[in-house]
Amino acid sequence: MGEFVGRHAELRGLLGDACRPGLVIHGMAGIGKSRLLAELLPLLERERPGGRTVRVPGSATAADVVIALGERRPVTEPIMLVIDNFATVPRAGTGGRSEPVDPGLAGFLTAWVREPGPRRLLITSRYPFALPGDAHRALAELHLGPLTAADARLLMKSLPALAVLGAAEQIRAWAFCGGHPGTLHDLDTLLGRDGVAFTELAERLEGVLAANGIGDPARWAASLDSGQDEAAAGRTLAEAVTTIADEVLVRELLEARDEAVDERLGERAGLAGWERLGLLDDEDDPAAVERHLRQALALDAEHGNRAGMATGLHRLGLVCTLTGRLPAAVALHCRALATELALGTPEGPLELADLSRLRAALGGEAFRRAAAEVLPEESLNGLDRMLDNFVTAAESRLN
Repeated sequence: MGEFVGRHAELRGLLGDACRPGLVIHGMAGIGKSRLLAELLPLLERERPGGRTVRVPGSATAADVVIALGERRPVTEPIMLVIDNFATVPRAGTGGRSEPVDPGLAGFLTAWVREPGPRRLLITSRYPFALPGDAHRALAELHLGPLTAADARLLMKSLPALAVLGAAEQIRAWAFCGGHPGTLHDLDTLLGRDGVAFTELAERLEGVLAANGIGDPARWAASLDSGQDEAAAGRTLAEAVTTIADEVLVRELLEARDEAVDERLGERAGLAGWERLGLLDDEDDPAAVERHLRQALALDAEHGNRAGMATGLHRLGLVCTLTGRLPAAVALHCRALATELALGTPEGPLELADLSRLRAALGGEAFRRAAAEVLPEESLNGLDRMLDNFVTAAESRLN
């Protein structure tokens, strides 16, 4: 996890909301949610000395959380439950809110928020989410947006290729990266390669943005210091800029694939992403994780351990997602789902959640092409129906 840069206003705001039953930090992947949480936690722990902090990964179920909390007893000591990279699925027609993948966990968190006692909930997630009975309204929410220009330039001082740019070029980079720290890191990695010039790369990125209707990449910045609605619109535009720029940069990173690029791809996954795999201690190198998983998968196949194969395929799918190889992730999750359905195991909904997110990210046509690599043609419509039914059921549970 990198050095904490900027975000002091956001940190002060979260500390001011610490009297609420819980805090939710949501925003784009790589925007700095987990890093801000890591900075916030010691400050909150200092407020309530002698308390407990219990951390669980974002993919945890209600049962996992109960096990992590330990023996059931009345809560008399201060306790913070921390869920990083909370697993949710989108809900259509609810203003961008999502729903926890595990309905049992949604119910548990609702009770946690409503029951009296010295307890607190801290969550990071991609999207704001809903809880049954509108229990989420008791939580303070922070939509973590782009870095300010000053904070971005402070970050660039630690990035070798961006640090040597002039002030005007740094502001230009900040604008066409949407103020996103992770995208600035990606840009720095590409600029560190021989033969990659800033002006050429900047013009290429700005050309792609213009082709997508964003002629002025810096337009988002002017809205951030305006009223609430204008600031929200500015964050939305910044996220659109980041999404387009990130697609170009990741594609070029994946084409390069040297040692420095592989290291950056590992950093992109983030601590929460690798913790979700539940695999190797202190291991965040994508190649090493993938090699380990493929070896384990081969052993499970050799011994006919189909349940182990399903788990291995699922984890390999997560690795591909975390390193930007979404079509490969689709194929692996499809294979995992087929195995789980054949075995009748209860992991199917989690697999469908991952596949629904991948379908949303890739679009229907690209998703079907990726799934067709491992599924027969007659199964593709069935998969679409399963995903549609899954999303519909997710939407209806909280209505």
